[in-house]
Amino acid sequence: MKVWISVLATCLILLCHGLITVRTLEHEKFHDCSTYSNEEDIPKENAYCTQDRNGLYYCKTWQCDPPNCPADQQVAQERDTCPICPDTCTDGGRIFNVDEGFKCVDGANRCRCIGTGVVVSTRMGTNKYSLCGAPLPELPRLDKSQ
Repeated sequence: MKVWISVLATCLILLCHGLITVRTLEHEKFHDCSTYSNEEDIPKENAYCTQDRNGLYYCKTWQCDPPNCPADQQVAQERDTCPICPDTCTDGGRIFNVDEGFKCVDGANRCRCIGTGVVVSTRMGTNKYSLCGAPLPELPRLDKSQ
């Protein structure tokens, strides 16, 4: 018992002095996104992430909408884990019909479903504000009298 108390006390001292760190899987929220400081912690599936200039990752995650067709008609997609029906495609877990246009999961671009599992989009860059549904920060006003 004395050994465990000694080990625990040593760990607390090292932790308090910043000589060891404890990593947890918890992450902070930024509007509709989760934030990650380490690339290896970001979700590998059903997520769209962007990185800010400080190196922080902002990720929007989703669950797949259920396809509206029998399981034997559902199609697996090459670059997406969400199953779909023929003549549909997905973006951010949402299902769209062929020829349907919509706002892309990145929040900045327009997408269109052009074939079973095929989505095309405009090519504007995204940022943490558009991806996460956050209001843009106020910019400082320039004083024109100077």
